[in-house]
This record gives sequence, C-alpha cells and structure tokens, in this order.
Amino acid sequence: MPTRIPHCQTGFSLVELTVATAIYSMGLGSLSLMLLLSVQGTSEASLETTAATQAGSLAEMILMTSDAAGHYALPPGPGTVPCDPAQGCSVEEMAAWQLSSWRRHLATELPGGMGLVCRDATPNDGDAEDAACSGEGGAVIKVFWQVPPSASEPDASSTRHVLRLP
Repeated sequence: MPTRIPHCQTGFSLVELTVATAIYSMGLGSLSLMLLLSVQGTSEASLETTAATQAGSLAEMILMTSDAAGHYALPPGPGTVPCDPAQGCSVEEMAAWQLSSWRRHLATELPGGMGLVCRDATPNDGDAEDAACSGEGGAVIKVFWQVPPSASEPDASSTRHVLRLP
C-alpha cells in the first residue's frame, strides 16, 4: 500500500523565513538610526548648555564688577593677564584676568570655543571668524564653537550663542 503525504505540513518554508529576517533587519536598522540621532541631539544640546552656562557666568562677573564693564570688551588675544586677586588688582586688571580665564574655559569645554563681549545692534549674526559686532546698540556676549560633523552634515559648522547684557 502506498504512503500518503499529508496536505497540511507544519513548520516554515525558506521563503517565509527570509521575509521574516528581512523585516526584522529593517526594524533593527531603524532602531539603530534612531539611537544614533538621539545621541547626536544630546551631544549638540550639551554643547549649547555649556555655551549658555559660560555666557551666563561671564554676565555675572560683569555685573559683579559693574564699574569695569567697558573693560570686558577686549579683542580675543592669547595668554593670561597677570593678576592675583588675593593680592589685589585694579578694576581693569581684574576684568582682563576674568575675561582671559573665561576664554580659556571656553576653549577647553567647547570644540573650537571662543567668545567675546561687544556692542552690537544685530547680535544674532556673525561667526567665529567675524563676530560682526557693529559697535552700536546694547552689550552682548557672543560664544562660538564648532559642531562636530555628523552623518547628515559631514562638514563641521560653526554655531553661536548670544546673551544680551542688561
């Protein structure tokens, strides 16, 4: 007597297994892309927070030594101004020392970080190479840094944070 092959067999065919693997792989790829974008966004937000904190820190220093406010608007320059706050400094020396210390912090905490204080009627312009300070209007603190390259933007770009002083 011949054996009969049942019509309904259990198990998966190779085609079903291939389709399921492809769908699973697309889901994992999407999940990894979402994770990459969230890490990049967190990194950029961290840099923006650091810039805002540093700008606020300098604003507080300027407000504490308000009689030297005009002495903070120095062009960016290398080196540290010699001043020992424990032994006493003039107001101008203290302002220059605080400004150079602040700029050193920016350079270490932000990639390509630099900052300045100036008068500007249109503060939301300029970049690290040209701060575009007009010399008119209110006093502002401008902080510039480089955003690291990413998958969506392969070239590093310059970003700024502006804080208007009262």
